[in-house]
Amino acid sequence: MTETTPKTLKERLSEIKPKDLLYPGIILLFIIIVVIIFFLVTRFITNNINKAFSGDTGGESRTLNIDNYNLVAKKLGISITPVKSEITNEVTNATTTQETNGSAQATTTTLDKKTLTLQILNSTTKKGVAGTLAKTLEGAGFAKATTGNQSKLIPVTTIYLKESVASFGPELLEEVKKSYSSAVATTTQETKAFDISIVIGTK
Repeated sequence: MTETTPKTLKERLSEIKPKDLLYPGIILLFIIIVVIIFFLVTRFITNNINKAFSGDTGGESRTLNIDNYNLVAKKLGISITPVKSEITNEVTNATTTQETNGSAQATTTTLDKKTLTLQILNSTTKKGVAGTLAKTLEGAGFAKATTGNQSKLIPVTTIYLKESVASFGPELLEEVKKSYSSAVATTTQETKAFDISIVIGTK
């Protein structure tokens, strides 16, 4: 009986024909493509889920659809932790914080007539009338006014208020009319140096 000599690796490789590698090569390439596609799809879905929960939406506010998230997570075999109550609590806390900040800001921006800046100008030929009116208003609770003279004569005493302090107009006008019954009030630009300017008229 004749013994068969085992073939060497080199001899085995030499016997392989190119067509014998065609099908295994195609199968291997197909497997690689499937793995790459699976990796890209998984990465894309993971990034979107992370963005949805991190709040990074590029400056736009979006609503997370919990049902869609649960469906995708179920298909991917991801364990789901209940998050609905957490989201609700976060929204509630954010709303409460905004309301608290809003109330605090409203309290901070509440104006006091003692903090207003006043200017009283005398456009008449009478001396001391600006100082007299300044003392009257100070006695009524307003801040101490800066007094001076205006070269241009005006007939009617006029109160100029910035729009941001226009709410003090009725009270201030009432006090000024005690001395100048024909006085009127109007609003002026926010760029003015004083919150309120009063020009005493000749009448």
